[in-house]
Amino acid sequence: MRNYKQFLCLIVLLIKLIYGDQQAIAQAFSLGTGDVIRITVYGQSDLATTSRIAETGKINFPLIGDVEVGGLSTAQAERNIAKLLNDRGIVTNAQVSIFLEQRKQTLANTVTILGQVARPGRYPLQDVSVEGVQTLVDLLAMAGGTNANAADYLIAVKKEGDGHKRIRVDLVALLREGDLKYDYTLGGGDVILVPEMDVFYIYGQVKKPGRYRLEPEMTVMHALSVAGGVTDRGSESAVLLKRRGEADMKSSGANPTDKLQVGDVIYVKERLF
Repeated sequence: MRNYKQFLCLIVLLIKLIYGDQQAIAQAFSLGTGDVIRITVYGQSDLATTSRIAETGKINFPLIGDVEVGGLSTAQAERNIAKLLNDRGIVTNAQVSIFLEQRKQTLANTVTILGQVARPGRYPLQDVSVEGVQTLVDLLAMAGGTNANAADYLIAVKKEGDGHKRIRVDLVALLREGDLKYDYTLGGGDVILVPEMDVFYIYGQVKKPGRYRLEPEMTVMHALSVAGGVTDRGSESAVLLKRRGEADMKSSGANPTDKLQVGDVIYVKERLF
């Protein structure tokens, strides 16, 4: 029984510590225009109200009217409203609680992800008031992950002083191999671009002609294998490689060990006899 009571005391202590930390963090944040707050007064259910802070930094509170809360912490705003209720004889010794339901989404507290993800868009950064993202992996998870057409890399455009820094992130290393050195911490205004995968095309006498993902260091021989191999009517020694030059597509005979480039077109000709 004694051990059970000690265990309960420990749980209560942990809850108090966690709650206290959250309260301290919440009080450090200032309320701003566009934020949505819920205000309650203990024992006065008719005074409960939910309001969006106007551009003037004010809200309209029952029986009081306009109250300025913009730029204040929740604790400061609670004290101000309690004082007004007390000074005007509306509620004596009022106990006011404010909960920040939604923080206005601006470039300063959001990140944007575009391109080949399930749910592109703008997402809030992690905040004490809302569920949000903190790192690149958080953002990819919230955006539903990359789709089948995504490249094996992404570009992170991060704010750096008065300018921006572009970072190429290896998605294979990050998501398949768990290399967390690529899991960058995100900041307000960062933009993540997930491009479409690099591709090549293969036609003619192959079993599965079409468009395929271009893998790193991929060769003509590898491409033939991906396309199911050469048909009975085709010839591995009669393979053309069409590559875009400065003006147009140029054709040349291809060797099995030739490395492919983005947009290459492989054409396998028929046997002569």
